[in-house]
Amino acid sequence: MFRTTQRGLSLVELLVALSIASFLALAATQLVVDTKISFLFQRAQADNQANAQFTLQWLDRQLARTGFKRRPDQPLQAAFPALSEAQSGVAGCVFTAGQVIKALTRKALCIRYQPSDRLEVDCLGNGRPANASSLAQPYAEPVEAYIEKLAVNNNQQLLCTSKGGSATLTEGILDLRFDYGVGVYGHPDPTTYTASPASDAPIRSVRYAALLSTPAPARTTTRDSPAWQYWHESALPSSTKGQLYQVIKGTTALRNLLP
Repeated sequence: MFRTTQRGLSLVELLVALSIASFLALAATQLVVDTKISFLFQRAQADNQANAQFTLQWLDRQLARTGFKRRPDQPLQAAFPALSEAQSGVAGCVFTAGQVIKALTRKALCIRYQPSDRLEVDCLGNGRPANASSLAQPYAEPVEAYIEKLAVNNNQQLLCTSKGGSATLTEGILDLRFDYGVGVYGHPDPTTYTASPASDAPIRSVRYAALLSTPAPARTTTRDSPAWQYWHESALPSSTKGQLYQVIKGTTALRNLLP
């Protein structure tokens, strides 16, 4: 009778097999991690770019409305009388006669303008029922102008406040800066930019810049963000080095205020 000898794996062979399997598992895990990091990075970039485009377009559109009046021959002082905060219905928005833009802080301002027709609404999507009859007639002065406050709050939200409430337009804006192009009466071009113009200064344009950020770290790095350094002129806190930052800039001419 013949005996069949069965031989299993030796200890060395088993260790080699386990080493190869461990290496393959680590490689697969690293591939999954790298893919996830790349996905988060690209999504964060896309979110930043979308927020940047929306912010630029929205600020440009709202600022361009500043000082619009339905009667071109009507003086600003007559079209836009002095208003107290209670009359404007928006906190901080106090205007002298003829003033249609007011700097509140470096990242907040108030504007006012007349609606061009019955279909035009404010930044909250609301009209003014009191204007219905007057806006049905060409060049008729509306009963009530639109007053809006544009600002960034401490929660990194771009807000618009008008009569009836406030709405968040976009998020992820760490900071916002307004500068006002002031000229001289009778000339359309600004001669200087300032963050605090006088109430009677002839403002010709508004220059704005915003620092945007992703809500959570999108990469692992020890390097400072060039956008952060450009904005703050200082090093980035280590806890937020993985976030993506972007700086956007724009300038809007206040064509309704040009001579």
